[in-house]
Amino acid sequence: MTIKIIAALAAVGFLAACAETPTATEADFGMSAGSLITAQTADPATLSSPSAVPVTGVDPDYANNVVDEMRKGVSKHEDFKKRPIDMTLLGVQGGD
Repeated sequence: MTIKIIAALAAVGFLAACAETPTATEADFGMSAGSLITAQTADPATLSSPSAVPVTGVDPDYANNVVDEMRKGVSKHEDFKKRPIDMTLLGVQGGD
């Protein structure tokens, strides 16, 4: 009998947990992709009414700045040195 009461209380607890209102983070969950697309669009008005005319060019200064920024984060091959790989598996140190 007590097992049935405990199971019933657990079921009520689970249902009560599901019925709570979402937090601000939960309410906004999944919106990051949409906001990134909107932020990266040069003319946000084209998202609702796209143009059929193909893009024929790009601002050269903008393109150069983009390429320069992309190259800043790339490491040079000389920056990588051959080092032994140290691994610990089940408390045993390896790589010697």
